[in-house]
Amino acid sequence: MARAMASSSISQPPTSSSSRQPKLAITRATAPTLPGCCGSTSTIVATGRERAARNRVSPPEFLIDPGRSPSVKIFHCADTHLGYRAYSRHVPEGEPDAGLNLREADVYAAWDRLIAAAIAAKPDVVIHAGDLFDRVRPSNRAIDRALEGLHQLSQARVPTIIVAGNHETPRLRETGHVFRLLRRIPGIHPLFAGKPEQVTVGDLLVTGVAHSGQLAERVGEARPDPDAKLNLLVTHGAVSGIKEFRNSELNQAALPDATLQGGWDYVALGHYHEFTALGHNTWYCGSNERFSFSEEKEPKGYAMVELPGPQVEHYEITCRQFVTLSYDCQDKAGADGAGSSLTERLLTQLEATAPDDKVIRQRVWNISREEWSTVDRRALLQAARGAINYALNPEFSDTTVELQAAPELGTLLEEFRDYLAGQPLQKPAERDWLLEQVAELLGGKP
Repeated sequence: MARAMASSSISQPPTSSSSRQPKLAITRATAPTLPGCCGSTSTIVATGRERAARNRVSPPEFLIDPGRSPSVKIFHCADTHLGYRAYSRHVPEGEPDAGLNLREADVYAAWDRLIAAAIAAKPDVVIHAGDLFDRVRPSNRAIDRALEGLHQLSQARVPTIIVAGNHETPRLRETGHVFRLLRRIPGIHPLFAGKPEQVTVGDLLVTGVAHSGQLAERVGEARPDPDAKLNLLVTHGAVSGIKEFRNSELNQAALPDATLQGGWDYVALGHYHEFTALGHNTWYCGSNERFSFSEEKEPKGYAMVELPGPQVEHYEITCRQFVTLSYDCQDKAGADGAGSSLTERLLTQLEATAPDDKVIRQRVWNISREEWSTVDRRALLQAARGAINYALNPEFSDTTVELQAAPELGTLLEEFRDYLAGQPLQKPAERDWLLEQVAELLGGKP
């Protein structure tokens, strides 16, 4: 499997030369059953209007714009994690969403920017590759913000296809799936059946496979349709071979890279939060917000894809900044540390990074426990009071483990003789008899 890091470009979202919205015929179908699979081989097709009628909503009128080029433009996004919370900071009083967890507010702000970018780009289709929500049972607020954004896409007549990721997929059937709510929005197509499902957008046939415990098998069942002009596969999972996925997270499913081969014009992946190419036609678009320090230096945003091709370009969305500060006590014990305490040197480093509104960790390497006891941690916390979160992490130089040499052991019979020597037997004959019995069993001499 080829793995190449794609370079990101920071630019304005592309816009269509036509002032009209792309109007496309929408159909939805289950994937044909493959040989050896259970179920009917019939294909159930429902137009967008019929599907909307079943859900008692009026569908938008997706029409063909004759002025558009024959290429298909795709807005590929994923891992929005609506409802995510972290740290103890909250939105200040007097501001919108006052009292809300500040990192949760960050995620909603990034979602709003993503929706605005999608509408401005005027793509033929939006593909969301999973983890729309951060948990199986999202909060009322998270659901409300998701519905608000998806309604905006619907009103802008932008067809949107969303596959379920591991964070929102329940392990038990009786839990129910939050994606059922999304089916009532015209032009929004949530895929959460855990098997290949298809949605046709003009010349593009999208095959989506939602996360499940049998993800690799279900993705392996998906096949491009030779009668379709363009075939796109969208799914959510960790591809085997990427080192970042060796430590699996809760409910994560692995995808052997071989399952992604086989004639797809584009494979849109979600789960890995960095914009990454696994091949010329297989991409993780990355997340639109940072969720850990491992994502500190990664640009966040979405991918614009043009088919045939594919031509793939990353567009950055502004989000919360994470900063790691490192101070090595061994490297800086010379002139740099002369005449000042360790606390003063750490304060200088911290203040130079302008900590306000950032998530910061300050790592202190090769510090002895004795020197650590002299650090004024309260002063450092005070200096970082404007940060969203500040963590001070020492890495001690004097953390050692004393290993004792293992005692030398004799033969099993010798060890048993030594054991008997310490037992309060009444008569020496008893000890001799026991030794003879054990020696006979072990094939040795007492």
